[in-house]
Amino acid sequence: MAPYNISFIGAGSVAEALCYGLTAGGHKILSVSSRGGASAAVLAERSGALWVRDYSIPDDCDIVIVSVTDTAVAEVAAMIKLPEKTVIVHTAGSVEMSALGRKTRCGVLYPLQTFTKGFSPDLRKVPFFIEGAEKYTLKLLKELVESMGAEARECDSDHRKYLHLAAVFTNNFANFMMTAGGTIADQAGFDPEVLRPLIEETARKALRAGPAAAQTGPAVRHDAGTMKNHIELLSFSPEYSELYIRISGLITDYYKKRTV
Repeated sequence: MAPYNISFIGAGSVAEALCYGLTAGGHKILSVSSRGGASAAVLAERSGALWVRDYSIPDDCDIVIVSVTDTAVAEVAAMIKLPEKTVIVHTAGSVEMSALGRKTRCGVLYPLQTFTKGFSPDLRKVPFFIEGAEKYTLKLLKELVESMGAEARECDSDHRKYLHLAAVFTNNFANFMMTAGGTIADQAGFDPEVLRPLIEETARKALRAGPAAAQTGPAVRHDAGTMKNHIELLSFSPEYSELYIRISGLITDYYKKRTV
């Protein structure tokens, strides 16, 4: 595989991780631009790339990766001045490939992972879901992913939306539950940091046994007395009380069906 010349539109956490991963994979980052500008300048400097203040793309660019918020993909793609032979892809899980506004040489490069600026995950462990308008684009994306030591899996826009939804439940909702737990601990005068060992073991246990098998708590045990006490303790927050009742009901129903 020959190295590719790559440009980025967007300089957030996903772009940062891909920039570093693709550079390590032997590719050349030609340019980086973003709406804000400052973050693109930093990422460009760290990647040995050109900082571009608009959405123009160098003529020798093989692929431009649009890594912006889901709602901005179509708008940004429409403003990019794209060389004729350059492939354009986006990294959004919930956005269709058609948002790029092209019939050919376009695709999707979706990494199923959560990203944080300054803390890039090991991309070799990240599943990448790719979609391409034609075989050429699919081949290019597969080579890009494999050059980072990761696995590429073909996935169309409709199925990728379900993956994105699953990721929201697994990551975003689970994370907010930890935030809620910290708020409740704080309500009783405890430092939320006391929950850290529980968070760590919860993740390890779910990975060891699988989340369904790892589930514990009063809702699984049908412990109505404990749940009633918990709801009373949540009198300081009607929202958390409602959330507790709803989630406990879902857990109880789920495990009832598993035992039938």
